[in-house]
This record gives sequence, structure tokens and C-alpha cells, in this order.
Amino acid sequence: MSGAGTAAAIDYRDRVVVVTGGGGALGAAFSKELARRGAAVVVNDLGGDTTGQGCGVDYADAVVREIEAAGGRAIANYDTVATEAGGEAIIDAALSRFGRVDAVISNAGNQRNARFGEFTADDIEAVLAVHLKGAFFVCQPAYRAMVRQGYGRLLLIGSQSGVFGNPIRANYGAAKTAMIGLMNVIAQEAPPGVAVNCLFPNARGGRLGGTPLAERPDGDFLKAAGARSRHYADAMTPESVAAMAVYLASDACTTSQNMYSVLGGKFARIFVGLTQGWHQPGSDAPTSEDILAHLAEIDDLGRFDVPRSGLEEMDTVVAARAARDAQAGEA
Repeated sequence: MSGAGTAAAIDYRDRVVVVTGGGGALGAAFSKELARRGAAVVVNDLGGDTTGQGCGVDYADAVVREIEAAGGRAIANYDTVATEAGGEAIIDAALSRFGRVDAVISNAGNQRNARFGEFTADDIEAVLAVHLKGAFFVCQPAYRAMVRQGYGRLLLIGSQSGVFGNPIRANYGAAKTAMIGLMNVIAQEAPPGVAVNCLFPNARGGRLGGTPLAERPDGDFLKAAGARSRHYADAMTPESVAAMAVYLASDACTTSQNMYSVLGGKFARIFVGLTQGWHQPGSDAPTSEDILAHLAEIDDLGRFDVPRSGLEEMDTVVAARAARDAQAGEA
């Protein structure tokens, strides 16, 4: 039974959405569900393999054909997200064809996995270029259009491999975790009507090859992951992730600077917090021995704050100072 209850339907009629990496398993699910709900969709996909090499039109074209066959509106775009010119061209395609851009799902990605000590400079640059620079290059021109029209939604796709970590993916994890910092800053700069959030998806599918686990550097991790995911593999569908993505890119989503995980049918909020810690005021610096003596207090996860900005972290210090002063006055 669906958990939809009496919630109003999420409607994308008259909305234009750009989905980068729109020809892959997740991107295709996003694109098709958006179109089903009335959106005009720009399906961007370079058409390369999972490492980001090669190009082609088949992936994007196939998704567009399926959308059109179902009566939806979509165009294919094959520009790279990894250059400023490519990002501009992607957003220009939306503006030229549909006259506006209401949402961007920054989903384009690649992977070049290796052990940390074995990454080449090219392995690092190739992944950062698509995930991190790509988010900048596509979202910047879209953001400018959104500010002009007074409305917009940016959805940055992060990864469990970054925020929590998975082995053999240092370049990928670093690039994906950068989405958190990018989101935090955009959210604080954005005018009313423009929101940015981050999604951390997990699903089956994609363009990964069929290399045997024994020959993969992450084979042991994949075995361990498989032992867990067999309990919920039936829920690891791109469509399950699309449900959250389509909500976050819609006008029904009025929150900004939030992070959400979708894994095996479990939908959860991710947040960054800091413990209330130990506070020593004044100009006399503590010694390293003082830090060691108070480490349990510093590490205490039972008392924490969730600042939404650098200023709010400063407020936690002001609060700690006030609490300490109050205790001293009561003594």
C-alpha cells in the first residue's frame, strides 16, 4: 500500500528540468518520472562509458524516444558537463527550446577506482572534472536564469562513498562530498524562491562492466556490501530513488540546504553536526594534556548541535561561553 496519504500531487506542468547523466539508470528514471508528471526534460548525456571515456547519442536518445512515446516532452543533449562551454550549452538548450529552466538535477558521473596510493593525476582530474567542476559549470548558468525568473531548484547528487566512505573511491568520494560544501554556500546566497538540496542515492543498474570480483580492487568491499544488500536488493531500484529526486526538484519542496539518503527502501535525512564539546575561554591556550583529559567530553555524541552556517557554529561558542559564565555565577 502506498504511503502517499492525502498529500497533494506533485505537478511539473509548465516546468522545465535539466537532468545531466540523464541516459544512465538513475538519470533515465529521473527523466521519465519528471516527464510523466508533465515536465519538459532536457536529457543530457555524453554517452561515454563508466570511466567517462567515449561519447555517443544512444543513451540520451533512447530516453527521449521513450518519453515521447508516452506523450511527454523531452530533448536530448550530448554536451559535456566538464567544461564551462559544455555547461552553458546544456542550459542554453533548455532556454532555447523551452524558454526557461526550473530545475537541474546534477547527476552526471564517472568512476575511476583504485587504491589511494595508486591513483594517477588523470584518474583524479577526470573524476573531479565531471562531478565537481560539472556541478559548477551546469548549475552556474542555470542559477543565473533561476535568479532572473525568481524560481528554481538545484539538486546535487552526492554519494555514500563520500559522506560515509567506501574503499577504492578516494577521488569519487572527495568529489561527491564536495557537493555538501557547494550546497551549503549556494543555499546561503540564493534569493527566496531558489532552493538547493543534496541527494545520496543507491540503486542497481548503471554502466559498470562485468569484471569478476576477484579481479577488482574493491572486490572484498563489494562482497561485504552484497552480503548486506541481499536483504533489501528488491528495493534497490532507480525508480525508488527517483521518487525522492522528483520531490526535491519540485515546488512542493520548500526546504533548502538539506541532504537525504535513499538506500534499499530506506529514506533518511543526513546532517552534519558537531558535539557541544569542551570549552575553555580566555587567552590561555590549553595544553595537549588538557585536550586528552577532556577528550571524552569533546567526543560525546550525546550532546551536539547542527549549525547551518559558519555563523551558527560561532553561535555555539557564544552559547558555551554563556553557559560557563552562568555556572560560574551559580558557584
